[in-house]
Amino acid sequence: MFDTIIVGGSTAGLSAAIYLGRFRRKVLIVDSQKPANRFSHASHSFFTRDGMSPAELVAIGKEQLRPYETVTLQSGEVTQVMPDGQYFTVTLADGSQHTARKILLATGLKDTLPPITGIDQFWGTSVFHCPYCDGWEQRDQPVAIINKGEGALHIAKLLRVLTADLVICSNGASEFTAEQRALLAKHDIRVIETPIESVKGSATQIEQIVFADGSTLARKAIFIAPITTPHSDFTRHLGCEVNQNGVVKIDWQGRTTVTGIYAAGDISFGARQLIFASSQGAFAAIGINMDLIGEDFA
Repeated sequence: MFDTIIVGGSTAGLSAAIYLGRFRRKVLIVDSQKPANRFSHASHSFFTRDGMSPAELVAIGKEQLRPYETVTLQSGEVTQVMPDGQYFTVTLADGSQHTARKILLATGLKDTLPPITGIDQFWGTSVFHCPYCDGWEQRDQPVAIINKGEGALHIAKLLRVLTADLVICSNGASEFTAEQRALLAKHDIRVIETPIESVKGSATQIEQIVFADGSTLARKAIFIAPITTPHSDFTRHLGCEVNQNGVVKIDWQGRTTVTGIYAAGDISFGARQLIFASSQGAFAAIGINMDLIGEDFA
C-alpha cells in the first residue's frame, strides 16, 4: 500500500515527490516519459535553470529523489485509476496493479499541431507556442503568428514588444474586427489571410512559409496555437469537475472535487510553464501530506 501514487513523472510530479519523500511518505511515481515539452530545445524563465533543456531538468529531478528511500520511480503507462473502498487501485499497461491512499494526477497535456505540411519538423526549436517561454530568443527577428482573431491579437501584443518584424498569417479568414485591424495597422503588424500550403526550412530551423497562391514569406520563427488535450481521461472517469476549457478544478492545495484525488501541472492550470507546474506539485504534496496527517491523527 502506497501513501500516494503519482501519475506522471515530469516537473509537477517530481516536485511533489520530493516534498512527500521528505516526510517519509511511501510514494510510487509512474512515468510514461512522454511529456509535452520533450520536443523543446530549452526551458526558460525557471529560476536558476534558465536555458536548460526540459529533459535535463527531469534528469536532475530524478537524481535528487535518490536520498528518499520511500519514493519509487517506475517507467510505464497507467491505464486505469479506480476507487477501491477508501483507497484507489492503479493498473498499468503491463497488467500490474498497485494500491494507494491518495492519487496525484500530473499527467500533463499533449499538443496537436495545425495541419500544415512540414510544421512538425520545427516544433520546439523554431515553431513555438509561448512568447514567455521562447519570445526573447526571437528578439528583432522576422516572426510570424499562425492564428486568428483574439488569440492572434493576444500573441501579437506580446511579441511586438520584442520585434518590429511581425506578421499574422491567419490561414484563411482572420476574424478580426475593424477596430482590431486598425490596432494592428497602427503597430505595423501585417495580416495575411491567404491559406498556407506548407512551411520549409533546414534541419530544425524554419525559413519560410509557403502559401497556396505560390507566394512565400521568409521567417525565423513561428508562434502557433496548438490544440491541447489531456494525456489521459482519468479525471473525467473519476468524476473530477473541470471548467469550460477542460482544466481540472482544484483548491490551492491540489485537491480536486473527488476526495482522495489531487491534480497538479498543466491539467489543472491554464498557464503552461515549468515554474508554475513545479509550484503546483509542491502545493499538492503539502495538501496530500496534511490530509494523510489528519487521517492518521484522527
